[in-house]
Amino acid sequence: MGKSIPLIMLKEHDKIKSLLEKFERELNENLKNSEKTFIEFKWGLEKHFFIEEKVIFTVLKSLNEEENEDMLNLLKEHKDMLFLIKNIEEHFFKNIKPEIDNLKKTLLTHADFENEFFYPKLEMDLSEKQKCLIIEQCKAILDDY
Repeated sequence: MGKSIPLIMLKEHDKIKSLLEKFERELNENLKNSEKTFIEFKWGLEKHFFIEEKVIFTVLKSLNEEENEDMLNLLKEHKDMLFLIKNIEEHFFKNIKPEIDNLKKTLLTHADFENEFFYPKLEMDLSEKQKCLIIEQCKAILDDY
């Protein structure tokens, strides 16, 4: 089968974190120049959320109560991060430097939980058929699989 779901998602988390760090550096240097990296970061994050919400969470039909609660919390965090992204966009529109500390903290906490607990547990709980389905759909969405 090749790659595992945790490895695929860890790689995605690393790419998103790297883009966020690049955006943060550029934001501190030049507001206008940082906008391009912000757009790239936003696209990567939205694509990641799409994979989780439309591919992975859709496959998880028979969740136990704990997994269901975890998934609902992750979905809430996605919504919260998208709200923070919208706020950053509004700041760019007004040519005001946005504050990104809250987004950064939320994103890092979210990714750590997924990397350390959520995806390793899924890897153990999913059937081979479910894993293959998720991995094949990830391949279709990701640029560098």
